[in-house]
Order: sequence, then C-alpha cells, then structure tokens
Amino acid sequence: MSREVGKSQSGYTQLLDGSYLATARAVNVNCHHKHCYHIAKALRGMNASDAILYLDDVINKKKAIPYTRRSRKGRGGNTMAGHRKGKVGPGKYPNKASKEFSKLISSAMDNARQRYDTIDPDDMVITHIAAHRGQVATNWRPRAQGRATPSNHYQVNLEIFLEYFGDEEEEDEF
Repeated sequence: MSREVGKSQSGYTQLLDGSYLATARAVNVNCHHKHCYHIAKALRGMNASDAILYLDDVINKKKAIPYTRRSRKGRGGNTMAGHRKGKVGPGKYPNKASKEFSKLISSAMDNARQRYDTIDPDDMVITHIAAHRGQVATNWRPRAQGRATPSNHYQVNLEIFLEYFGDEEEEDEF
C-alpha cells in the first residue's frame, strides 16, 4: 500500500505487512541516482546472501550491472554504457553504489537477526528495494567577469525490505 502522494513525509515509501519482515534505510547517501536505480532493479527478488555475493562480484568487476534505461544516445542523456560479456547487454560496474547497497543489505540482515531468532537471514528474499533522489546541496562556483555557475551535489535515499517465505509447519489434530 502506497502513501499519500501530495504530502512530504519522512520514513519508508511503502507500508508492507509480513510475518517475517526486516527493513533498513540509508538516507542522503553520496552516490549517483542512476547507478542506484539500476542496482536496485538487478537485486529485486534475490536472496539476501546471493545479492551480497553478486555485489562483491560487481565490486571486483567479475559481473556487470545491466543498464536498461538511458543506455543509448538520444533522449534522457547520453551515457552509452558498453556491451558486456554474456547476456547482460549494456552494463557497468558501479563500485561506490554497490558498496552502499552491500552495507544496506547486511544492515537489514542484522535487523532480522535481532528481531527473529528462529529464521536464518541468509534465506530472506528482497521483496522491496528502492532508490529515490535525496537532498540537493546547492553551491555556486565563481567564474570570470562576475558570473557564477551552479555546482549541485546530489544524494540518494535507499530502502530495502527483506521477507522470509519459509515452510510454515501446520499442526495436525488427531
């Protein structure tokens, strides 16, 4: 269930209910929004332990994050992500954003360990992961002849929900 769109609210953007649900947020992270968006799209639906291993391979440049939006010339900016080996297509190795997502997933797993004693956080599935634009720190650089150009510093808000879909044992009544 989503929240009200018209009002500025702090906290999570989704309100999910589950029997075994662990959450984590990172606010005003110094990363590019585009890299975080593509990493979130690649990690959605993975197990938590598989996601951390995948991000370690991205940091070591063994696997690439597929870039599906704005990866060609034309509208939306020219970033021209090169084609990678295998069936990835256009992709990159965003190092800084991958480290931030790895920290976020391990934080959510630690929250699950603190909250639930009976489950293994490595078996939890990423049900919701999102990267939203955060605050913009505006700055002005003085130029020649009394002019100034803006120098903006963009930040990102990250959030993740881990959920456990284990076998729920039912008691038989005889």
